[in-house]
Amino acid sequence: MKQEKSYDLEWSETRFSACLIGYMRQIKQQRGIELRIEPESYLYQEKILKGCEDPATAPRIDIKISGSWVHEDIYYGLEAKILVETDWKKRSASYLLNRYIKTGIGNFVNGRYSHEMSRGCITGYVLQGSTPEIVLKINNILLQDGRSKEVIEKSESINGCPHYYQSRHIRNTDKKKIELQHVFLTFV
Repeated sequence: MKQEKSYDLEWSETRFSACLIGYMRQIKQQRGIELRIEPESYLYQEKILKGCEDPATAPRIDIKISGSWVHEDIYYGLEAKILVETDWKKRSASYLLNRYIKTGIGNFVNGRYSHEMSRGCITGYVLQGSTPEIVLKINNILLQDGRSKEVIEKSESINGCPHYYQSRHIRNTDKKKIELQHVFLTFV
């Protein structure tokens, strides 16, 4: 996306994700990788499937990746968030950083996303500022909330992505460990 400059910093989160999915599918096809890459995927849990709960209440993750050879409930979920280091154009840094924690990390920790998976991913679309500074600000919010064991830590780069981090959490619903990968894609 960056190399071809096929994006606009004014885009919404869903538009960035749709474009990213297009590139992911292109790579999947070129390399003959047998994966399903689904956008805006509803995650129906047992109560919904039994008709006890309205499907409109189901969580919807931005990108769901699964293999065609595995059970449909086994997947890798990616939640995407737009991020800026300081207030920029119409985007509030404070709002976006808190949203990253509340509806990004939080939805994995509370079991809304990947309720049975031990891993998940949050993709940050960095539109302004420095990724290390943004991560520092996210970690400061976590520390202020008494969540020192959940801070985001730098990891070795994967597939040439220099801004790759991880965090570890205990899921509220079943008290199992969940590891989150944080991939920050900089569009600055």
